[in-house]
Amino acid sequence: MNYSIHIEKRVNSLFRTLDRSRMASASRLVGLCFVAFSLVDARPAFSAPALTDARVTGVAVLNVSGTVKDDAGTPIPGVVIQVSGGSQTAVTDANGYYQLSQVPEGAVLVFRMLGYVTQEVPAGKSQINVTMQRDVRTLGEVVVSDGYRTTTVAANTSAISSVKGDVLENKPFSTFAQTLQGHIAGLTAPTTSGQPGAAVDIRIRGLGSLSLSSNPLIVIDGMIVNSGQLGYNMTTSNALAGLNQNDIESIDVLKDAAATALYGSRGSTGVIIITTKRGKAGKTQVRVDAEAGVSSQMDPPDAGMPLNGPQYAEMFREALRNGGSTPDQIAALAESYGLNSGKSNDWYKLVTRTGKQQQYNVSLNGGTEKTKFFGSAGYFNQEATTIGSDFKRISGLLNFDQHISKRLQLSTGINVSNVGQNTPYSTQFSGNPTWAARVLRPFQLAYKDDGSINTTIAGNTNFPGIYNPLWIAEHDKKYLSETRVLGNVKLKWNIWDKLNYTSYISADYQTLEETTFLNATMGDGVSLKGRSRNYYTRYFNWLTRNQLDYRYDFKGVDNFYATAAVGYEAQRSKEYLLAADGGGFPSTHESLTALSNAATPLGAYGQYSNYAFTSLYATAGINYRNKYALNGSFRRDGSSRFASNNKYASFYSVGGTWNVHQEDFFQRQHVLSSLKLRSSYGTTGNASLGNYAWLPQAGYGLAYGYAGINGQQYATIGNIDLRWETSRKFDAGLDIGFAGDRFMLTVDYYHNNIDGLIRSVPTSLTTGFSAVSENVGAMVNKGWEFTVKGDVLRIKDFTWNSNFNLALNKNRITRLPAGTSVQNNLFYLKEGYSFNTYYMKEFAGVDPQTGDPLYYKDGTHAATTNNIADAQLVPLDRLSVPKATGGFNNMFSYKGISLGIDFSYNLGYWVYGASDLYTTSGANYTYNKYKYIYDHRWTTPGQVTDVPKFTTKTDNSVSTYRLYKGDHIRLKNVTVGYDFRNIPLVKQLGISKLHVYGRATNLFTRTFDKRLPFDPEVNYSGFDYQDMMQYKTFTFGINVGL
Repeated sequence: MNYSIHIEKRVNSLFRTLDRSRMASASRLVGLCFVAFSLVDARPAFSAPALTDARVTGVAVLNVSGTVKDDAGTPIPGVVIQVSGGSQTAVTDANGYYQLSQVPEGAVLVFRMLGYVTQEVPAGKSQINVTMQRDVRTLGEVVVSDGYRTTTVAANTSAISSVKGDVLENKPFSTFAQTLQGHIAGLTAPTTSGQPGAAVDIRIRGLGSLSLSSNPLIVIDGMIVNSGQLGYNMTTSNALAGLNQNDIESIDVLKDAAATALYGSRGSTGVIIITTKRGKAGKTQVRVDAEAGVSSQMDPPDAGMPLNGPQYAEMFREALRNGGSTPDQIAALAESYGLNSGKSNDWYKLVTRTGKQQQYNVSLNGGTEKTKFFGSAGYFNQEATTIGSDFKRISGLLNFDQHISKRLQLSTGINVSNVGQNTPYSTQFSGNPTWAARVLRPFQLAYKDDGSINTTIAGNTNFPGIYNPLWIAEHDKKYLSETRVLGNVKLKWNIWDKLNYTSYISADYQTLEETTFLNATMGDGVSLKGRSRNYYTRYFNWLTRNQLDYRYDFKGVDNFYATAAVGYEAQRSKEYLLAADGGGFPSTHESLTALSNAATPLGAYGQYSNYAFTSLYATAGINYRNKYALNGSFRRDGSSRFASNNKYASFYSVGGTWNVHQEDFFQRQHVLSSLKLRSSYGTTGNASLGNYAWLPQAGYGLAYGYAGINGQQYATIGNIDLRWETSRKFDAGLDIGFAGDRFMLTVDYYHNNIDGLIRSVPTSLTTGFSAVSENVGAMVNKGWEFTVKGDVLRIKDFTWNSNFNLALNKNRITRLPAGTSVQNNLFYLKEGYSFNTYYMKEFAGVDPQTGDPLYYKDGTHAATTNNIADAQLVPLDRLSVPKATGGFNNMFSYKGISLGIDFSYNLGYWVYGASDLYTTSGANYTYNKYKYIYDHRWTTPGQVTDVPKFTTKTDNSVSTYRLYKGDHIRLKNVTVGYDFRNIPLVKQLGISKLHVYGRATNLFTRTFDKRLPFDPEVNYSGFDYQDMMQYKTFTFGINVGL
């Protein structure tokens, strides 16, 4: 009888009766008897006792090293490698690298990792690289989290999409949101400004409100944080710009009610959970990342390039001639505007430059099974491609995990950052260099004959608010300094085997110092002889959470269990603002621009604001053998933003999943490797209205007084009946695997009914107000999401991994007050129509005989007129939000060479040229024009074109003449790299990672409207305000691991 096999079976039987908490003690006991006994993935592993040195004399040994990757070529950290028949073990690091010493030649190496098929490889050479395959049967052991609870992949009923940290690392962007565009189905994050550090509006599954914010909730390491634009004086400040992308371990995007209902009143527009990196047990690893490069401004489409001197002079004279001016009048005006000087300049080149950027990151990661740590420091510096603009960030992160005892675990974290940002006085219109370069005439000279900057440009009354951007960039100042400290402490107590208590507290402290100085020589500060405005804002936000978790395993059935959790959460946020304004400064020298040097105080302003949330929540789930799972949640929220009669509201969700591939009948087919069906329904809310919207609000001060006595004036009437906007969400999805899950298809359908939409409703003027905010509207958001990913090719040393995602979204307003319709700027709000439906007069082309613009008289298109006053405003089948969004991401690898290519696209939407009134109309003939206008304008009777004749009498009314198709595909990122880690010299130096790469971003944009004169990636309003253009980057970097 083989006693070793018999004993192994008996001990295995013993271990099956033990829970995990007792396995460690049992393993020490059995280890006294069996030298080569260990626990791997909580299962006992046996081997014969290791031979002594004397017994292996003369047996060849090897030092073995290598990397372990998945079938997509991604390194797998945490893989356990054991020498079968020996005591040596190793664990792969973050780069999938391992090393074993003194391995007997011919021994078998066993590679084990949760969620992967175990592999055995003979140790016949010194370098052994292994590719591990996903084990579909063990997916039930892999966990996912929505921030409050942890479930297995098999039991997960939610629509959750994830992006790993390696996608975000070393990207040449100042904020993580810019990287997310195109990587997650249903998530859009358009970059609408070329200002580094600018706020980015993120949307998940379309618009979530008519009036309130549609931005998702942002959670960093459990803390619900401020996001969006926080500054008062900076039009582009971003509350999340201080977060270093290299510190992010993963980003999870929660979409449906099953995932977001536990966030209750703030989960209706989705939730983004950001988890920062934490320490891993093992040898301390040091990583150094460095990247540097240049950037150039993305030119507008050829149609939108400004005219040069001769082109402008031709159109100037033509407009006057078609407008009825005499030759003498034309000659006189041409002389006064400098058209005969023979001098001109290219304003577009003058306001742009070659940008520079660099970033450096250092991190340390390591510890023991009891004590783990991760620390990092980062520096990011970006000089923008537009003059007067730059961004700097210094950041640091320290996360610490300590097992105080067998049942008590402490985790702490602190994230510190400081951001400095310079911007033009305004990134839109008058103070924006890009806008100035578009409209300033080429004959308006930037420099005088003596080489000094020309300060007389603003003297032309046809150019109100347009100044020499070179002078403004040099003498005006708009600076932001933001400091943020985000810290948390979590204590987890295992009360007994199945019951855990977790206490969490976090604080987020931010200060913003904003300084604006407008010089007295040229610009908006001239009338006040210089002006300075200072803003100091302080935010303090704390959150505490206490939660009990319990698990019950049903007896007699393997892997049949129920879970439950209950908790209490409270959060309070305080804001303090102090602002002062002064005019009359003796000099533009920096030392004399402080407010203390102002001759005339222009005012001071202070504000204190706060809000609070308090919540009780519970969640429960049941799982039967990873085949069937059912989860539910309930949350009761209270908020200070509502009056006492509506202060509290309840939210819930229920979701279920069926893992069809676990059924016996599924095993009889060979087309699919896995199939999972899931569905959920629930309610969430939106409470992003003002802190005191339900209260009447009044202004108090000299501005409302008389004869030097302070007075008071009411600004809003308030409404104690305001309540939460509520979303009722339904989601159905399926996950399909092919060829051993080498290819995966995920499909989701969602239908969100949003009720209680808050809108301003007209009220009787006898109240002293014209409108009051009420819950009066309803809207439906619905759509489909598709994600296809997998290994397209896997041939020897070559792999091609690809990810394609597509999201289709449709929106419809289902209720407005008394069925009324509302014209909101250029949009039409009416029951049955989509939100942001354009509402304007329709351009019908150009009269071939006269060159006059034609307009349809009404929506029937039966008749046209050349008098725009006779045309009706009509709702159009054109929206400002894309109907289809997505991305196409690829990674190619061959031996040590890698190539990454990422595309993003937006389709089915239209953008309005808000600034085109100046750059396309002859009525504003003194402004420069677009090249498309010059190339295609009507000039001869019988000519068929889409651009009317150029004349000083052209009407500037809003019409579809300035509405453009925004559809585009953008090449977002191209990265080429080489991995040197397997080169012998690198190994001898003890370097575990050495990767060199080059990267280019925003290389190419394909548009589908030949008339489009600007970048189509605009904000969700659909307006182009000639914001600072985006930029292309070309960087080189190196990653070193020790």
